[in-house]
Amino acid sequence: MLAAFETDAEEFRTRRTMARRSGSPAWLWPEVPQSSWAEAATEISRVAASVLGGERPFVSPCDTKALSLACYTTGVGPLLGWWVQAEILRTDAETGALLDIHLEQSRLRHARVSALSREIVRRLRTAGLDTLVLKGGHTAHAYFPDPATRPSSDLDLLVRSDEAGDAQAVLDSAGFKCVGCQARESSWAPAGQAPDPGSLWLVHADDPWSVDLHSSLDFSASSGGPLVRLDGARPFDECEPWPLDPTAGVLREPLFLLHLAVHASGGFHSLTLLRMIELVLVIRKDSAAGVLSWDEFLRIAEQTNALGAAYPALRLCEKLMPGTVPGRVLDRCALAAPPRVRRIVERLEPATAQRIDRTSISEHFMWVTGVSGWMRQLGSDLVPGSSLWPVYQARAYRLLRGRISR
Repeated sequence: MLAAFETDAEEFRTRRTMARRSGSPAWLWPEVPQSSWAEAATEISRVAASVLGGERPFVSPCDTKALSLACYTTGVGPLLGWWVQAEILRTDAETGALLDIHLEQSRLRHARVSALSREIVRRLRTAGLDTLVLKGGHTAHAYFPDPATRPSSDLDLLVRSDEAGDAQAVLDSAGFKCVGCQARESSWAPAGQAPDPGSLWLVHADDPWSVDLHSSLDFSASSGGPLVRLDGARPFDECEPWPLDPTAGVLREPLFLLHLAVHASGGFHSLTLLRMIELVLVIRKDSAAGVLSWDEFLRIAEQTNALGAAYPALRLCEKLMPGTVPGRVLDRCALAAPPRVRRIVERLEPATAQRIDRTSISEHFMWVTGVSGWMRQLGSDLVPGSSLWPVYQARAYRLLRGRISR
């Protein structure tokens, strides 16, 4: 069954060419109508919400290709497979076999990239560099039932800004090549790694992997959007040990949740159902453990200009699982978000919020505020040589390569 979902380099190039000619350059699946993908994604969202709500739902039969694609783009195929094996989720034999493949391939890939992750972190720590593991590199091991159920295309690491050059030298000496660079982030891939995915239908054991090296937590969703100054929360001052190597660290609450929400909200291409589930799991576990204070969350979010920036992900998380985010928190975040953001988010549903093909004009400009913001955004859009252009190109290419789940 796996062979039917594998993609070689020639087929990948052909699909890209056909997609460009069709006028939908990022939709690489002409055999699947986007309406069928949306129906399958909606069914996945329904059963995920049911499981999170303590039920034992049945996955309604869907077209196999559309279902596999929806599992891939939402990022939850491996998690659904784990739920089936744990007898939390019920399904027919054909769908069960498909979800088994999603889980098995993700497990094989995770075994490979987990070893690489530990080795890279070990090298950085041996060089005396403070290192924090961000996003999926942490949540996969601390919040999900199996690390393979939280697939990601890269390992996100944060180093001190004045040590970024030393960290890049460590990656270079480890056989990695820089494939993208901007002021606060550089991307590194193993030299000689095949750049194309092994499948466009599921996370494949041989899919490419990279390290995203961050020298700052500061973030802006677009060139014309406000800057979120998460460095102001002093991430290195208080951190927790990384589960795979206690010499490295992870962000402590509530900065940890705030960082997840801000990055998930940054663009609808990355606002996957997996990230919404991730927020639910983090909020539930850390609230139960008494380490997440919503008052402190609001204080740090206001201090770092992150209230509005966190709103889309938190609002959609609440739509997926009502009762997860306190109403007063959503209200404060909504008031700080630009009006266009609020209007657009209210029209979205968790299943289909992610943009696989393209964003609308209103979505593209939704974070832009003020005259200076419009000037920065239009300058970035019209002048390819602007400083952020290389990272936008890199992110677009990652999406085209099928590297959906980050």
